[in-house]
Amino acid sequence: DIRNFGAIPGRARPGPGPNWGGNTVAVQEALRQGAAARQCVLVSEGEYMISSVTLPSNAHLVLSLNGALVAAVNTSTAPVIYALNSSNITIEGGGQINGAAEDYIASYDPVDNRFQPSAPDGGRPRLVKLERSRGVVIRGVEIRNASDWHLHIQGCAGVLVDGVTIRGDSRFPNNDGVDPDSSQDVTIVNSVIDVADDGVCPKATAGYGPVRNLLVRNCTIRSKSHAIKFGTNTDTEMSNITFDQITILDSNGGMSIQARSGGLITNVTWSNVQFETRYEAPRWWGNADWLSITNDQRNPGDIPAQISNIRLVNITGRTENGGVISGRGLVVTNVSLHNVSVTVGAWSNYSTGGGPTCRESGTGAEVDCRGSRDYRPSLTDGQLCGHYCRTAGEANVLFVENVTGVEITNSTFAFSAAVKKSWWGSCIAIGASVRGLDRSGLACVNETQSVVV
Repeated sequence: DIRNFGAIPGRARPGPGPNWGGNTVAVQEALRQGAAARQCVLVSEGEYMISSVTLPSNAHLVLSLNGALVAAVNTSTAPVIYALNSSNITIEGGGQINGAAEDYIASYDPVDNRFQPSAPDGGRPRLVKLERSRGVVIRGVEIRNASDWHLHIQGCAGVLVDGVTIRGDSRFPNNDGVDPDSSQDVTIVNSVIDVADDGVCPKATAGYGPVRNLLVRNCTIRSKSHAIKFGTNTDTEMSNITFDQITILDSNGGMSIQARSGGLITNVTWSNVQFETRYEAPRWWGNADWLSITNDQRNPGDIPAQISNIRLVNITGRTENGGVISGRGLVVTNVSLHNVSVTVGAWSNYSTGGGPTCRESGTGAEVDCRGSRDYRPSLTDGQLCGHYCRTAGEANVLFVENVTGVEITNSTFAFSAAVKKSWWGSCIAIGASVRGLDRSGLACVNETQSVVV
């Protein structure tokens, strides 16, 4: 019990309170002795303010149902819970790890529906970070209210996340849910993720190795950005990745590959996915797109990633914008859609118009966000309009360009009304350099033609 080492419950606001220093020492010593003796470390009922603690090999941290470790604001930029070069770690129980994001709010922008943090990205602590560690189990806990990413898994192998709830304020930026980064044999199951930034965000960082054998199953995700997003760091190989039995709720983006650096993204499957994607304020990542597969340069000298062998099977949902498959940086190859049912509609307050405007990529001129295509971040389009950049267009259920080998079977694309909105387009819009498009297995509802743009 961390109380036996001098930990004192009690949360202070604003500020870190008087006990965070002693609590940090107490929890760290309990972890050290518990790991050495192969015993559990118990966080008893109450909120315990801490700065940053490190999990040694063989650490077993148990958070009781009403117990919580809470980040002490402005005491450290290191992860609140951190494992480096450790093995055989367990974090479990019914309690919380709480990032106290509300203590990092400087202001609120009602136009963007977004908080401005009091410290920049990198100046706020990630909540839980596993780095170059092996054999980690995180089960049953709630990881919430991070001021930066909630759970970062970097350069690790053999990680299980099971029955975990991750909740962040829907107005707080950069509070990603789970970022499996350059890690192998990671499994995320039976979990709920509800955040403002990307929900599950695989990435590959130079120097940490590939992403291989990632499985995400039976999870519910909601995001004001992308529910699932690869990237933007895609420096090395990302392969054998499966998202299965996924529910995407009320999100600004559904399934996304946003490759902005070299590497290979291959053998990716999305299966048995139900989704709902809707417009949010344009400052956020995402564009109400149910599917977005793009590669491009983010910075001068970047080598575009190769994207191939992408499968979508048993996908059903509604969306306020279409999907995009675009190989502007390097041709995307071999994408298959089987038993995919997508309906474009309009139901959110942003779809009625009158909200914040987007800016035309390349010129910065105002453009209607509705029906636009989103290539952010893109060196090709420049930075005149920053986060508000879009390319004017129509909400086609699927837009393809610079793609070789797209097969659509046993699928239905639809618009929710026969009298279409002004920004609605066609079932399929075909851009430049599209080869091997087989849409013979596609039925269109309230739209009978495809268009070439």
